[in-house]
Amino acid sequence: GLCNSCDFEECALYSEVRGGVKGMQNVRGFRLQSEYYYHPKHLWVAPYDGGEVAARVGIDDFSARLIGRVDRASVPAVGVAVKENHVCFLLHSGHRTVHLVAPADGVVKAVNPKVSADPSILNDDPYGDGWIFSMQLKGDAVKGLYHENVARKWYESEVERLQRVFSSDLGMLATDGGEALTDISSRLNDAQ
Repeated sequence: GLCNSCDFEECALYSEVRGGVKGMQNVRGFRLQSEYYYHPKHLWVAPYDGGEVAARVGIDDFSARLIGRVDRASVPAVGVAVKENHVCFLLHSGHRTVHLVAPADGVVKAVNPKVSADPSILNDDPYGDGWIFSMQLKGDAVKGLYHENVARKWYESEVERLQRVFSSDLGMLATDGGEALTDISSRLNDAQ
């Protein structure tokens, strides 16, 4: 067939026609969890039902690679109100500090103790055990976030943009769309 596979369910064309692939996807070497909602600043939101509208929040694989090995995380305390697009937590990698924004309005309900104990979990498992905090969402918080096919198209464009900006300087991606480096940050200066 078109996808060179006997298993039609693995075929990208079949998945597109059917409405997209569920679960973890590979987008030009970067992982994307298709069920999650994405903020343009590379944060994910995974709603769950705990009697009220609540969600877990974390960084995506793209952020994890750009930031580098996270050695410390400064996260908001439980009960703190966060506002969409305002800085609410910091991730530290060596001498660099990255300021990250809240993906939605809400109140912090819980902080992941695994991130405090071993912040590198954000690099190793950003979509699973590497969630940073959970929050009670205010209003229709996920409405303006990218989801499913829209999220994949956005992610593809972000990877392409990264490739255009840095490939000639860093050679981090093969011209054939090969695998990205695991730790892109080690190749970037502070301004980049």
